[in-house]
Amino acid sequence: MATIVVEDGTGKTDSNSYISEADFSTYATDRGVTISGTVAVLLIQAMDYIEEQPFKGDKGSDDQALQWPRSGVIIDGYSVDTDAIPVKLTEALCEAAIAIDGGDNPLSNEERATKREKVDAIEVEYMDGSRNTVYLAAVEAKLSKLLAAGGRGFSAVAIRG
Repeated sequence: MATIVVEDGTGKTDSNSYISEADFSTYATDRGVTISGTVAVLLIQAMDYIEEQPFKGDKGSDDQALQWPRSGVIIDGYSVDTDAIPVKLTEALCEAAIAIDGGDNPLSNEERATKREKVDAIEVEYMDGSRNTVYLAAVEAKLSKLLAAGGRGFSAVAIRG
């Protein structure tokens, strides 16, 4: 049985989540989502995805188990406290866990992309260059301000003078 150890901003060496099972359940319930899987397992699976993101700033210490807390992070022009776990990070974790519970695991093995498939009179052809992986829009939106330049969810606008 998975045991959740929540990072509280102190840089724990044994943490494996940014949110408790109870807080995740509340987040899901508040949004009308019913969770069918084991909450602790879903959170750990979601953490596998979240922890691979290219976050802004630097880890608080080499000994801490997770990527947060961090130093040198500025969001919307304001410094994030070095002992803070941003709300958007916990929300992104919840969204990733909800997606995994619904069968959309962003770390699942990818199947071969289908160009054309025909069964009797039914034919399917996917657009060239279309995404063949799961894109978790809610997760990406919540992480967008926490990611370093060039990370997933990052976009830039070019202005010509």
